[in-house]
Amino acid sequence: MRKALVAGALALAALLTNATGATAASVEAEAVTYTAWTWNISGHKMNHGRVDSGLVEEAVGSIRRAENAVDFVSFNEICHSQYRAIRTQLASWNPDNPSYARFQEAIPAGSKGADGRSICGGESFGKALFSSHQLGGAEYRTFAQESGLSYWSADGVEHPVMNGLLCAPLAARPTMKFCSVHIGPVSTTERPYGHRQLVELDGILDGFAAAGQTYMIAGDFNAEPDYDRLNRFYAKEVPEPAGSRKEADNYGEHRELDDMDVSCPGYGEETSANPLAGLPCGKPRPKIDMIFVRADRLASPDYSADSKAIPFCTEIDANGALKTGSTEPCSDHRVLIGRAMLLVDPAT
Repeated sequence: MRKALVAGALALAALLTNATGATAASVEAEAVTYTAWTWNISGHKMNHGRVDSGLVEEAVGSIRRAENAVDFVSFNEICHSQYRAIRTQLASWNPDNPSYARFQEAIPAGSKGADGRSICGGESFGKALFSSHQLGGAEYRTFAQESGLSYWSADGVEHPVMNGLLCAPLAARPTMKFCSVHIGPVSTTERPYGHRQLVELDGILDGFAAAGQTYMIAGDFNAEPDYDRLNRFYAKEVPEPAGSRKEADNYGEHRELDDMDVSCPGYGEETSANPLAGLPCGKPRPKIDMIFVRADRLASPDYSADSKAIPFCTEIDANGALKTGSTEPCSDHRVLIGRAMLLVDPAT
């Protein structure tokens, strides 16, 4: 169930001040509501690059569900075969939109993993964007810090998997862009984890803001909201979740669209399928997938987000074959859907 924002008086006052300040500074900005949808589908590890297990249909069904009112879509860990199948099924999402899909390769076709298994059935692997609005040209920034993962090219040479940020502006509103990111796992608890990637990302987003651009950024951050390495993203007004493991305060410029979920303010709903102990608010599973917007671009405090139960697909065995009559979760991540009213400046 979609939940309205529930905030304490101080947090709400601060947020309204941010929105009011942005309005005063950008009197010509238009307030527009956008909904972002993001899912790490484990396209290779769990789905072996297959497009016939039900994964594609589950994703497209959720995106096109009328009550979800999705504008932007982010996929992490998607094989190019799955991207093509989803692109085909979304062709009629908005028939007047001829430019609605973008793909960015992280691992080239013909590669293998450490286990010697062909990645994505021989196809490339990466991230993707889709939109019900016509998109402008794709922008991709590769992070200097490696992900901590490797692949082996067809000639047997080992290469580091490089993560990055994929964005695309709207053709009709070029100062509004949507971005998909996957922060490398390196380690979730020990240095260097994804710290340097997050520093790079923060700098890129600051550049967008300085250029007068509004954005939504969605994806798998491989970090939980109360990890100190995310303090640079969360605004200081975001409350500290009950049982937080933070050692320092937030000092960032963003709100995460689930950061005031009533089940755990300052943290949000779980998005991972993997249980962990000692989480804030007694949560059984962590939140590592997020949708961020810049706080001073919020036109209203009534933003919200909701994570969806993981659907079931036909089971795939270790060799990549379908096990007809048997099902398993389609992914080890939940879909996260978030909505916010944002201030968008006119094109110059």
